[in-house]
Amino acid sequence: MEFSILVEDLQSIVSRLSNVVKPNEDGITGMVMIEAVDNEVKFKATDGGIHLIITNNKCEIVKTGKTLIKLSAVKGYISKFVPLVDNYGTKEFRFIVDKSECTIKTKTYFQSGKPSYKRLKVPCFKGEYPVVKPFDEAQLIINSSILKYGMNKVMHCINPSEVRKSITGVNVLIKKGGIVFTGTNGVKLAEFELDINADIENTSHIFSYNFASVLRAVLDDDAQVFMNLQGRNVYIKSNDMYIVGGLIINESYPNYRAMFDLESVITFSRLDFVDTVHTIMDVLDPEDNSRLTIKVGDGKLVMNNNIVESIQEFDTPLEDNFDIDINGEFLDSILKDFSSELLELHFTKDGNYIVFKEPNNDKHSALLTVVKKR
Repeated sequence: MEFSILVEDLQSIVSRLSNVVKPNEDGITGMVMIEAVDNEVKFKATDGGIHLIITNNKCEIVKTGKTLIKLSAVKGYISKFVPLVDNYGTKEFRFIVDKSECTIKTKTYFQSGKPSYKRLKVPCFKGEYPVVKPFDEAQLIINSSILKYGMNKVMHCINPSEVRKSITGVNVLIKKGGIVFTGTNGVKLAEFELDINADIENTSHIFSYNFASVLRAVLDDDAQVFMNLQGRNVYIKSNDMYIVGGLIINESYPNYRAMFDLESVITFSRLDFVDTVHTIMDVLDPEDNSRLTIKVGDGKLVMNNNIVESIQEFDTPLEDNFDIDINGEFLDSILKDFSSELLELHFTKDGNYIVFKEPNNDKHSALLTVVKKR
């Protein structure tokens, strides 16, 4: 096998493959399968559950073939090269595979006019890449920026090590005209809805955390994503990539929607509230659940713990009073995604959780369970 590939193309491919390959493993999960056919080169990687295949059709192929190499043996080396610009840098990598060895040759141009020739030799391995089902007809076409944005908004709420398997992934609800992303660790929850052109009636799937993480990392911005969901897998095509990842099946995501309807609500300045919470984060005690007490009454909103206190007064007395303890670190993390001028806090007296919303916006909600009083 022999082919040449542009420096910037291979660096991008290696960077994306690194999100799947397990660098410390010697088997197929630590390798990259490189396969040169008539007019393109495919780079394939898997961690055993997620498959990532990247196709480059700008290669110059001298001889077809395929081989396995360890990504860790070439990743650092390849990343150091500067792509050729204005007669400075390296234009391409030339791969030459002969029996059990792969040689990667380069020609680097310098401003002095005299080039440098380099070569790296790494061992090749024999083996077959797992059979991957070809992409079927797309059930959903979505912009990658929407997909990545929605997952970014909720994944901070997820604990992938949680024993309750149903909440270790991102819940994705596809409905007519919209897509809803939800993430929770059982204590905090965030739901984010975005508008899309979809003709699907309420189909819900739980993307595994690892798969969602890979999608966030490898998908190009503002690209069309063709998606097919079948059985336990999600099949995705986008630009030069084919990605196959897992769904969490035979598990029901918690029915949390009814928890958003609470009897009492107070409205206050979001920026003032967020600033106070963020300011006192460093003095919360992580060994005490980062406990923060929030009290509302007598026209005041008080936040305090054993060593710090913040009091905010209102011109108009608040109608409802309450006194709760919450995890301040979790509170800070769910507040960062709100952007309106005002923020609503929904609660039930003597309830065990609170909900944050924006006025006149039902597409973003966050829930936080209270911490038991000492």
